[in-house]
Amino acid sequence: MERIIIYHPESGVYLGHDILGFHFWSNLDPSGQTAAVTFASEEEARDYIAELESAPNADVFVYVVVEVENGRHATIEECTAAGLPMWIPEVENWPLTRRHSPRVL
Repeated sequence: MERIIIYHPESGVYLGHDILGFHFWSNLDPSGQTAAVTFASEEEARDYIAELESAPNADVFVYVVVEVENGRHATIEECTAAGLPMWIPEVENWPLTRRHSPRVL
């Protein structure tokens, strides 16, 4: 089934939020998230970002079509198959860790 993922060039893949309203992005702090929330359409994803972000330039977000088995979430593997960068769920500040790591993933 095709769904939509929200991607930001700096923050990464939008992973979702918890019950306290904290939002998780793959490049900032994945906090153990092994999948990303998906949306039924680009319009639904854009509407969500419009409510979520107060940044004046919503054009920096990219809405990517992903093929998923579970309609509500896309696994890391499903995201990378759609061309999105992978993330390591257990690592805080993932880009910093990756940048300073001697191995390339």
